[in-house]
Amino acid sequence: MTEGRETGAVAERPVELAYRPTVGELASALRARARSTGAGRFQRGLLVWTVAVTIVGALLSSAGSGHRDTPWLLYAGVAVFVAFMAAVPWLQARRLHRLAERQGDICGAVDDTGIRLTTAHSSASRDWHLYSRYVETPELFVLLTADKSTVGFVVLPKRAVADREEVDRLRAVLDRRLMRVDAGEAPGTPRSRGRAVGRGVGSVGLLLLGLLLFFFAFAAVHQAAHPDRFPGLHNNTAPMSAVMLGLGALAVAGAWWLVRRMTAMRAVTAALAVLVLLAGGAALYRVGPMLHCWGSDRIAREPDGAYVCYDF
Repeated sequence: MTEGRETGAVAERPVELAYRPTVGELASALRARARSTGAGRFQRGLLVWTVAVTIVGALLSSAGSGHRDTPWLLYAGVAVFVAFMAAVPWLQARRLHRLAERQGDICGAVDDTGIRLTTAHSSASRDWHLYSRYVETPELFVLLTADKSTVGFVVLPKRAVADREEVDRLRAVLDRRLMRVDAGEAPGTPRSRGRAVGRGVGSVGLLLLGLLLFFFAFAAVHQAAHPDRFPGLHNNTAPMSAVMLGLGALAVAGAWWLVRRMTAMRAVTAALAVLVLLAGGAALYRVGPMLHCWGSDRIAREPDGAYVCYDF
């Protein structure tokens, strides 16, 4: 841990705080806690990919010919589930806020010996050994407990101190006594390598998704110019192709953003991305001559190498 855990730390005037937590601050603290745990990051990634797959599935169902078989109820259920999961931090914050409102205003003092919080109905002192790290957001300091699941946390709003200098003093105390979450992401640490692997997989997946969406946008434009092409995409209209093109661009931009954020394994991810592009190009070169038979019952190859479509 940091050298501030030494018992010989120089005593100084405590940082005084006075505040009443808001719903927004509690929700922000819950989101910060989720980002600092493996389970929270996995849940967020799962939600992102669920949204992406659902959107692509809905677009492909709209573009296809089998509208009666489209599972719109499933898509609606997924949308409701994702919206609920995204609102969970806010719902939890509302519940915590009702409990905090019963305590009234909070007065606190933070120094190298610990944290002391006092309300109209209670008072508590906490030693630093209860906490292992902290997260800083633009508005808050969030102290996280040392257990693996990070069940407990303490919210210290920056607005609770008198001025900017006191915010810097509070940050200095936390740096001496706790590990900043960002420090755990330094290159070479196990957590940074794990996140690098996750971002690498995510960037390659987004790249594949972008290529798929680009293909369907191309099919829509080609089918509009040549109505006999891609007969299986009866509803692939110009607005649909524009939406797919925009989503494909967002997917590729998201892949690039993930790679830019990587502090480790960036070269490996770039190499994988190149391999994905080469594999996609090879597959397109192989199946490209057959794309005009999209939706046909049978495809036959003539002696001259051309493909003929048959519908029964």
